[in-house]
Amino acid sequence: MKKILLLSLRADHGGGPKHVDLLINNLSSDMEIFLACPKDKPYYNMWSESKKVKDIFALPHRKFSVKKLLGLNKFIKDNDIEIVHSHGKGAGIYSRMLKILNPRLKIVHTLHGVHIGEYGFLKKSVYIFLERFLTLFTDKFINVSNSENSLCLKLRLFKKSKCEIVYNGIKALLKDDHAKIKFNLSEKRVVTTISRFDYQKNMSLAYEIAQNFKDNSDIVFLWLGDGDDRTKFESMAQKDGVNIIFTGFTDEIPAYLSATDIYLSTSRWEGLPYALIEAQSLGIPIVATNVVGNNEVVENGKSGFLFESAQQARRDIEILLNDEKIYGKMRSEVLLNFKDKFDIGIAIRKVEKIYEQIFENK
Repeated sequence: MKKILLLSLRADHGGGPKHVDLLINNLSSDMEIFLACPKDKPYYNMWSESKKVKDIFALPHRKFSVKKLLGLNKFIKDNDIEIVHSHGKGAGIYSRMLKILNPRLKIVHTLHGVHIGEYGFLKKSVYIFLERFLTLFTDKFINVSNSENSLCLKLRLFKKSKCEIVYNGIKALLKDDHAKIKFNLSEKRVVTTISRFDYQKNMSLAYEIAQNFKDNSDIVFLWLGDGDDRTKFESMAQKDGVNIIFTGFTDEIPAYLSATDIYLSTSRWEGLPYALIEAQSLGIPIVATNVVGNNEVVENGKSGFLFESAQQARRDIEILLNDEKIYGKMRSEVLLNFKDKFDIGIAIRKVEKIYEQIFENK
């Protein structure tokens, strides 16, 4: 039985924890899975009750602790764990420090995006220096997109020989044919965004786009998620008469996406966004910013539209709402793109192959 520790400093809503959850539930049964993560909702409780998880070591949410590092090192030795697979920036610091303490460990690190777009010069320089140093203690890097991989190589974070590209994959969501009735949206055209309402997701741009349609009562913007700016946007929407429904975080994402006609992303950057892949699994055309991550899920003019401005996004949404031929063709292309690139089976086979190669080289 091969023993693997999955390490994350988040277990709340987000792409990184979702990725870990998909690994837990789809990796081969001949792998014994251990976890190190915070006691965040919703995933920690789910993982604690999972029969596929042998044991969990609790870590602080997005914080580094020397005491926890030493405790985790003991946990790894006590359980004779052979591979640590870290997910995200903070988790990557823990995993590489563990390698320094325990050189026999094999470290796989998935970056889930190089999130330095909001960093100043000094912070960006420190991050790049740290990652270049930590590559000495990393056996294999996984990039979730070609764009992310190209950026990492450009920044010289690691050598090409040390990395693999594995697209995020999911099981296709099950469509709820009665979703529009369930949410009282039967007579509406629905444009959906899933977001954490932070700088990266750029919901100010999403609001600007929605404002362009405030005089059309047949079009509703559905915002799934939460964050510090939610109250501000709710007040603005009420004051300006913009048709936005705010749901907060929800466990009914498949149902809400089933009620969706167009998926909208306004992110400033992404790794490889799960929300877009989930939308594609249901055949939903996507209108998204032309940024790293988005532009690898969406093929412009084929499975959706990539835009550079709010005005362009408005035109793209109008085309999809008004031209049934283009909309129908894009729905077909979206489903083909999902099956060819983002089915969970493809991703799991690639990750397991990486693990197998590491075990063979021990």
